[in-house]
Amino acid sequence: MNNSKTRNIAGNVFAAKKDSGGKTKTSSMMLFILIIIASAVVSQLFAQPGKTLEGAVNWGNGKAYFFKGNRYVRYDIPTDRTDPGYPKFINNENWPGLPWKNGIDTAVNWDNGKVYFFKGNRYIRYDIAADRIDPGYPKFINNETWPGLPWTNSIDAAVNWGNGKAYFFKGNQYVRYDIPADRTDPGYPKFINNENWPGLPWTYGIDAAVNWGNGKAYFFKGNQYVRYDIATDRVDAGYPKFISNETWPGLPALLK
Repeated sequence: MNNSKTRNIAGNVFAAKKDSGGKTKTSSMMLFILIIIASAVVSQLFAQPGKTLEGAVNWGNGKAYFFKGNRYVRYDIPTDRTDPGYPKFINNENWPGLPWKNGIDTAVNWDNGKVYFFKGNRYIRYDIAADRIDPGYPKFINNETWPGLPWTNSIDAAVNWGNGKAYFFKGNQYVRYDIPADRTDPGYPKFINNENWPGLPWTYGIDAAVNWGNGKAYFFKGNQYVRYDIATDRVDAGYPKFISNETWPGLPALLK
């Protein structure tokens, strides 16, 4: 920030207005305007950017889905490119019963023929074989439906690790969820840091995460991503990389 400009603005606002007695009069209206301007500047400085991707989920059939706003793409894992004809709109024809047509928070495949979608304080269970939402949803995220999950009003990202555990991320924290026991493991939440997630460059706010089904998981943040090796428990060398048509053919069309 240009400090000289800041001083000039402040000087203009508090410029002396001399009355006949030589006293300085401060305009309350000008002071109010200065406060509004200062608040706007601070808000811009500390505002968190929106998520580039809002969800990524491996469907378990060689396809993965990526979501952003009211659109999504289907990605073909074997050929490593977006399928023709995408992006498409999220609507009841493409996603029967999905109640959110203008963006989700995250999605995770539970590896039992069901996929969970989260939005705000609610979630739904989607049946892969029937290709529709299960009856009785959406439901609220609470300790009865997701025991031990500390966040009941939005989740940043979720990923099934493929070993009976799933990870949920929110801000600078995460939890490990035991799928067979259907509850959060003891000792969580923990902080996202280099000790817990070696090589992960982002310690606050993961946009999306997906298990690629080949021993690798991908984490996305802004216009970058990393590839995480599940067996060695660390980010692969050479990452992060940029999301582009070279690294993720066809995916940038969703991000426009």
